[in-house]
Order: sequence, then C-alpha cells, then structure tokens
Amino acid sequence: MPHAAFEPASSLLSRLAARGGASSMQRFCGDIAFPIDPLFRGERVAIEQLAQLAGCDAAALEWVSVRHLGKGHFRLRDEFASLQSFQRLRVRVCPECVRAEAPCAAESWRVPRRLQWKFSSIRSCPEHGCMLVTLPPEKFSKDARDFSAQLRKHYGWILDQPMIPAGHSPFEQYLTDRILKGRGDRWIDRLELNVVSRACEVLGLRIAEGPDASLAGHREADWMSFGASGYYVLKDGPAALSECLGAMAREEGVDGRFFGRVFGAWATWLKSRSLGDEFEPLRDVVRRHVFDHFSVRKGVLVLGVPSEGVASPNVREPFTLKGFAKRNAEDLVNRGLARRQADGTIVPQGFVTQRMLESYEREKKFFRAGGGAVGSAAAAIAPAPVGIDAAGGGHLSMSVVARRLRVTVETVGYLVVHGLLCGMKNSECYRRGATVVTAESMRGFRENFISLGEVSEVTKRPQGALSMKFRNADVALLAMPHDLSRIYWREDMGVYLATKR
Repeated sequence: MPHAAFEPASSLLSRLAARGGASSMQRFCGDIAFPIDPLFRGERVAIEQLAQLAGCDAAALEWVSVRHLGKGHFRLRDEFASLQSFQRLRVRVCPECVRAEAPCAAESWRVPRRLQWKFSSIRSCPEHGCMLVTLPPEKFSKDARDFSAQLRKHYGWILDQPMIPAGHSPFEQYLTDRILKGRGDRWIDRLELNVVSRACEVLGLRIAEGPDASLAGHREADWMSFGASGYYVLKDGPAALSECLGAMAREEGVDGRFFGRVFGAWATWLKSRSLGDEFEPLRDVVRRHVFDHFSVRKGVLVLGVPSEGVASPNVREPFTLKGFAKRNAEDLVNRGLARRQADGTIVPQGFVTQRMLESYEREKKFFRAGGGAVGSAAAAIAPAPVGIDAAGGGHLSMSVVARRLRVTVETVGYLVVHGLLCGMKNSECYRRGATVVTAESMRGFRENFISLGEVSEVTKRPQGALSMKFRNADVALLAMPHDLSRIYWREDMGVYLATKR
C-alpha cells in the first residue's frame, strides 16, 4: 500500500482494512491481531509494525502521526496541540479530492486522509480552492476514526455537497507547511501550534469586529478571514503585535482607559482559565504592553500578574467641558470630578467620561425638579423599608447607613457633603460632633438610587462580575470619584435587569 507524505498512520491503517475487504478497521485489526489502540495513541512500536505491514518507510509515517498525551492534549513531533485546535473525532474532507481520487464508494480506500484536514483552523483545500466539509457525526468514536469506512458510508452525501469557493489564505498555508514540514525560527514559530492557530483567529476577530465582538456566533468563512488578518500581524513578531494593540486604543469611540474594554474578545480569550502554560509567551507580550501603556492600580491582576501600580505615560488628554458641565464647572471641582489647571482652566479628571457628565446633569435636573417617583421597571428591585434607630430619634449613624446601602463610610460622607443625603450634627445619642443622616433622606435616596452592593445581594452575583456587565451595558453611574462605591439609578437598573430576564 503506497503511503502519501501527508497521510497519518490511522488513515493508512483504515485504507489497508478497506482494501483488504474488511467491513471495518476494528474487525481487520482483530483478524490479524494488530494493536489498534497503541497505534491511535501514536506509540512508535505500533507505527513501525504498521509500516512493515504496508511496506512503507516507518520514519516518514511517524513524521506525520499524532501522539495522544491524554486529557485532550496531543503532540506532533515537537509541536503541541489541544482539542480546541485538533479535530480528532470529526472527519473533514474536500469533496473535490474525493470525487477525483475515488471513482466509487467501493474504492474509497484510494483517498488518503490529509493530516492538515484534522486541524480546526485549516478550512479549505488549496488544490481545488474550495471549503472542506464535515461528515455527519457518529455515535461511537471507534467508527469516527475509521476514515475509509466513513468515506464509503457517506460517499453519496459527499458528492452531493456544493462546491463552495474559498482561497487558501497565507495563514492556512503557514499552518499546512508547519504541520507537514516542521517549524521555522521566527518568533511566531516559537509559539506552540495550538497557540498560533487560535491566537491569529481571535486577534483577527478583534481587528475586524471591534471591542464589542463575541467569540461565538461566527461562520467558518468568517474565521478564515479573521485568521488571515491576525496572521498578518503576528508573523512580524511582538513589536507588530504591540503596535496593533496600540492602534486599538486609538480607535474612534473606544474608551482607551481600560485595556479590557479596548481589547475586547482578545483580552477575554487570553484570561480564560482553559488556556495552558504554552500561552504564557503570548500573554507576556500583551501584559508588557498593558503595563507600558495603561494606568493600572497596584495589585490588580493583568493576565495573572499583579500590577505594580506605576502610572502609564500614555494618559489621554483631558477633553474640554461644554454646555451644562461648563456652566457648573466650579461644582464639578467641588465634587472631585474636575480640576483647575495652572492656567486657570477647568478640565475633567482622568476617570471622568462624557457619560458620567451626562449622569451629573441628569442628577442636578432631577433634584431641582423635586425628585420623582420610582418607575414601574424599578419596582422589580424596590428598596427595603428603612429601619429607624430607636435611640437616634429618626437619625442614623454613618456606619449604619453604609451597612444598609452596602457602600463604604467614605461614600456616605461624600453623599452627605454634596447634599444627596441630609446630614446633621447630633450629640444627644452619639459622640460629640458626630454626623448623622436623617432616616427620611435615606428613604428618599434609596427610592431613586441603588448601590452595586445592593444589586449583588439581590441577584446573588459577585460585585466584580456585575460591575463589568453594567459597564459593558453602559448603565449610568452616579457621578462620583472612582475610589468610592458604585451607585446606579434604580430605574435604569430595573430596566436593565428586566431586559435580562
């Protein structure tokens, strides 16, 4: 039996069984007492026995045979692959190759399986310029790995598949050459095969679809395009990747303060716990770019490594105040949302966005109008009754208010100073000079606002995850400095939670 240079051992064994007239590879191996399981694990002794049986070169056969390491990990020579990059039990073929090499179903043994067809990121046939097709799934894995039997069973179905034109991209050609010939000595070649294949696709997704793109819901043709775009960057090394990441932060309409929002799906994928240690060289390049170009608070984990808290020199220029914000610039300075520069002009603080200024304007107009009733949507998270401290005569201490609002005492102090809560000095029931909050003002505040801590308590979800969801959904925050607790409009939060049910 002739052995094709691109054919793995499992395909050669399947073709031997089909040519010998056996109904299945399993039965053929049972008849001749051939060790089928060791062969599918990629053991050298079994590959040498198969080479002797087929009359081919054992070294050439071992070069294109995959070794199963267990737990979804595989090795091809010095290359590493995982279930995400390697299709072990789903058979993909080129309909035109089958049509050209097998005149009928009975001669399906004439079609050798191409090793590159097993890899998820290779989706087209360069010889015929068309998309590969995936055969219908089998109930048992032993049937799925019998390549010739699968072709014989689905021969008519394969020939009925329409030819979908698809060019073989430089990305797919690079993977094919690396799979069949071995890796080179560039930076991209030093990354593991499963790292390169998926990294090119996810980076290309972020480049093409922007920071709000999802990792799910894309067609095979889309992933082909994404892979080509990502490969165009990664092939030139870490400097090109860093330059690409910098360009993402400069895109119009992107909030360049937070690297997670800038990188979108790319950052989400790199933070995934399912990625092994082989992804660390790629993470290291992204991590160094983040530390060099983003201001990250000390101790915050960036792809598994805590930040040193060094401010980035790449701080964005402050934008100018306009309209309502400009007319209330002095109040913004008092609120800690703006600062006065040396030349006397007032500019927003670095953490302040246009969205936050809109929330500030909404708050001011709301209180000037005398407040309002809770909307119907907010009824889904209506506030609990405010208990009155019996000793305080309708007053609550700062610590009690903080516990009930699920915020810090510093946040309560800020709300009192700026009139969102009504505070007064009370020495009758508390220590001399202590500030207390009236129960009535707290009741009014809770009718219109809700803290992140309260939402977390209601939904039984961690605050960190909820904060990211609300930020991505653009739920408006109460305009306050970034080191205070997060507080939202109760009506907005009710609408958001209602839409998620």
